[in-house]
Amino acid sequence: MIEQQVMVFFWGVCLLTSGWMTYADASIPENLDKSIDELKTFYIKDDRELHNAHPIFLRALKDLKGKLEESEQKLMMSIIMDTYSRIFIRMQNESQDEAMKERLEHVQEHMKKLQENYFPGKSAELKTYAETFWAIKENDPIVQRKALFEMKRVYREAIQLRSLKNKDRRRRQAKIIRRQKS
Repeated sequence: MIEQQVMVFFWGVCLLTSGWMTYADASIPENLDKSIDELKTFYIKDDRELHNAHPIFLRALKDLKGKLEESEQKLMMSIIMDTYSRIFIRMQNESQDEAMKERLEHVQEHMKKLQENYFPGKSAELKTYAETFWAIKENDPIVQRKALFEMKRVYREAIQLRSLKNKDRRRRQAKIIRRQKS
């Protein structure tokens, strides 16, 4: 079961990588393309789970463009790429085939370079915060009381962020209107 899930993740990274590069009017480096093909040949056999209409990352990628701002898209892409990195590390650790371990390392190096060059920033720090919040035990009475105690301040901060976003949007719209009049 875990092996099937890993394979689905791997297939997604192959599609994801080729989609990013095609979208950016670039091509996958030949040696990376060869490594991905060799990994696909080794890991992906006739697997019906790959085509079950439940993609892992592709649906989120489709939504990225329409629903999120550029900074949010970059953060989400960084998180996706980090997830792939963890998948490849796991596959490397579980693999008995040295050649496949090398191919996984090669693909992972390319993904890491892409992430460092195109999606830099504070994503690691933000991811740490997100993981901290995801790990909160909602059923813990102390956590519940602390959350209630902090609620007003958190709510005010959220309102301020929304106001800043609306203010920025109005500024951009005003700028566009001024340019159109010029």
